[in-house]
Amino acid sequence: MRKLWIHIGTPKTGSTAIQRYARSRQPYLASKSVDFLIRGRRGSYNDLGVHLRGGKRAEAAKVGDSIRRQIADSPAETLVLTSEMFTGSDPALLRDVLALDEPFETRILGYFRRQDRYLESAYKQKMKTGKVKPGFQNYLDKFGTKGGEYRRIIAGWDDAWPEAEFIFRRFDPAAFPKGDVVHEFMSLLGLDIDADGKPPAEEVANPTPSIDLLDLMQLVADMPGLDARKVFRSMPVGSLPRFEGRAMDNATALALLQQFEADNEALRQRFFPDDPALFPMDDLKGPDPAIAAPGFSDDQRVMIRALLQAVTEQTARSRA
Repeated sequence: MRKLWIHIGTPKTGSTAIQRYARSRQPYLASKSVDFLIRGRRGSYNDLGVHLRGGKRAEAAKVGDSIRRQIADSPAETLVLTSEMFTGSDPALLRDVLALDEPFETRILGYFRRQDRYLESAYKQKMKTGKVKPGFQNYLDKFGTKGGEYRRIIAGWDDAWPEAEFIFRRFDPAAFPKGDVVHEFMSLLGLDIDADGKPPAEEVANPTPSIDLLDLMQLVADMPGLDARKVFRSMPVGSLPRFEGRAMDNATALALLQQFEADNEALRQRFFPDDPALFPMDDLKGPDPAIAAPGFSDDQRVMIRALLQAVTEQTARSRA
């Protein structure tokens, strides 16, 4: 029986690095009978995740048809579907649109950060496309904490794939082989990529830029005719200043974690019965971290907004 791995990711847990490795090392992975079901330059199935989240069954079914054809044509013994968007999707709907006839030894793999870290990462992601203003409370007010309900999320996968094994991995690079999630992920597939001479490229796959740039993305998102996502993707983010500091102080983090205390204890008992806690929390007992805050004044934002608007209007006129 072949193996099917469904990697559901969560924001900022190395999904992009894993998917980039899968694209760049296709011949090597094929030689090891591993197939990430790559489509052209796409190493992930984020489009399927978006359709599932939006309840767009017809569009999701088209992707499901493509996946079935790829699986049928693949000689690999290990197949991998990966998307960080699967975390917020309906697992039952995913199973329906895949409609796989072939029986598989199925494993659902999720990497999870401690919830305060997860919500902080989600906050940064939303700022990248101007969907939320800087200030962590702005994120909580708009999006809430539902994404941190790991027990509920896992229960949905258990219900949809009762025969599958759910593998809960704590996202802790310090504990990973080589301190790297790509090495960690590939080792779960049974690969020793260093011994095989196929290490990943030494680059940050999805860096988060400084809070000032994220602040400016809010202005970009407000400009008519501009697609903030495309603007962000066109920037050389890897060469720009990185995000420094945290989004919340220790008291805020502890208050958030208290909301998930019962669920986290249930998950600890299931996945890590010998550990004292699902996630270590010693870092929250020390001094408060520096909080990242934009440095632009209101007057500066007004000037930058005016400049962006003038550039946008001039570009539109030149194309007319």
